[in-house]
Amino acid sequence: MEREDAKKLFKKIAASYPSWKVDRTIAENWLEELEQADAEHCWANAREHIRESKFAPSIAEVIKPNARIEADREIERTRKMLEEQDRIRQCASSEPPWKREGISRDEWMRRTIAAHKEGKS
Repeated sequence: MEREDAKKLFKKIAASYPSWKVDRTIAENWLEELEQADAEHCWANAREHIRESKFAPSIAEVIKPNARIEADREIERTRKMLEEQDRIRQCASSEPPWKREGISRDEWMRRTIAAHKEGKS
């Protein structure tokens, strides 16, 4: 996370918990940790925490991976993988290999078995 984003997030948390005692050392510690973390996860965790808890969060609660975001990212990875498989499947020939090679199935089997035996020797 960029330093300016880290400052904005820290200010949002501090403003949401006015009784939270924060000094310069605490703020710097938070900013150091936030800068090393994934911004999307941090913002989502902070929003969820603010909505659910009357107590200020710990750094660990804010910088941890967010389950919803991880699930969304996994769904997107799966969608892309399925699209790629569909694209490959559409490009692949539906004819069996012996028809593509213009030979009989038996001839294709003999060649395949012979090639396999040669590969093991």
